Amino acid sequence: MNEVSYSAHISNGKSALNSKGRLSGVAKHNLRKYRSKEYDRENIVLLFGSTNLMRDVKKVYQDTFSEALEQYNQKQTRADRRIDDYFEHLSGKNQDMAVEIIFQCGDKDFWEDVFMETDKEKQNKENICKVYDTLLEQ
Repeated sequence: MNEVSYSAHISNGKSALNSKGRLSGVAKHNLRKYRSKEYDRENIVLLFGSTNLMRDVKKVYQDTFSEALEQYNQKQTRADRRIDDYFEHLSGKNQDMAVEIIFQCGDKDFWEDVFMETDKEKQNKENICKVYDTLLEQ
């Protein structure tokens, strides 16, 4: 098999995740929570996190910022300047709340080569392992 092509995309600009609505929309798209002839939810494999992206991102905020938020709030003399929930605080502002990074591996020829070697019933999970093995060898 020849070299494997790849591309990467980092959300910004028009695709920035700068609101709870945008974050929810990304979750709906990534988990294929809609009807489509082209995509099947059964083909989605979560490598990290859960099917609730909003909860996952809130947990990252809690784990990452809880100590700094506590220190910030202790320094505030006015109650109206304290921040109870940093995720909710940022959701009201027009700035990135999360960043989506997408890696695309392989071109049409690569995927056709991979899928030719197994029958249609087994190709899903078996080929994922084959793809990762091939990419790690590069």
